[in-house]
Amino acid sequence: MSSVKKAVIVAAGLGSRLGSLTESIPKCLLKIGEESIIERSIRLLKKQGIEDIGIVVGYKKEVLQQHLGDQYTYIFNPFYRETNNMGSLWFAKDFIGNSDFIYSHADVVYDERILEMTVKAEGKIVLTVEEKQCDEEAMKVRVDENLSFRESSKDIPLNESFGEWTGLAKFENESWKKYLEEVESLLYNREFQVYDTKAMNQLNSKYRDIIEIVSFKDFKWVEVDFENDLRNAIEYFEVKE
Repeated sequence: MSSVKKAVIVAAGLGSRLGSLTESIPKCLLKIGEESIIERSIRLLKKQGIEDIGIVVGYKKEVLQQHLGDQYTYIFNPFYRETNNMGSLWFAKDFIGNSDFIYSHADVVYDERILEMTVKAEGKIVLTVEEKQCDEEAMKVRVDENLSFRESSKDIPLNESFGEWTGLAKFENESWKKYLEEVESLLYNREFQVYDTKAMNQLNSKYRDIIEIVSFKDFKWVEVDFENDLRNAIEYFEVKE
């Protein structure tokens, strides 16, 4: 069992691209069979021995907290309409404290082996990446000839992309603190809408190889942004009785 015992799930976003499906609930409460996306993630985290879970909330936070109960730490991002996942992660800094932790976007549905390889990965900051041909929307990852991380961005040309970041990562605490400095410099400069990967790219340019990747090819996962993504997640992961 891994020594990491803490996780942060960022779940503050509006989920507006899902239209009427998220009018009354945050998108992480959309159902995959009998359980919601976030309940599934929490169950798999607990299976890995991770019980101390902080959830950054914003949109429809009362609905989410009422649904999940009081066994988790809820961190409110009051600027959830103006910030992206990077801003939400910043609000979790006191919860993280001096701990190593697993970081997860709340809208990701994944094969549990993807989480297992994330938890077991060794490195200062490790991003879990699917090696694949990407589309324009994907959060692409560029590596060098040694498969070392160089950057992650939606703007990487398709022919230069190694694969797509899943939204799962593992942070060793000292490296998290260095990452947090980059986050705070971006926020200080009022870059509220940028992705968490922008701070990662800045960090890696200062501390070469502080970020590593662990990659896979054959496991299913879905980032649920659109209705078709939700249909795919249900097809892949709904438990068939």
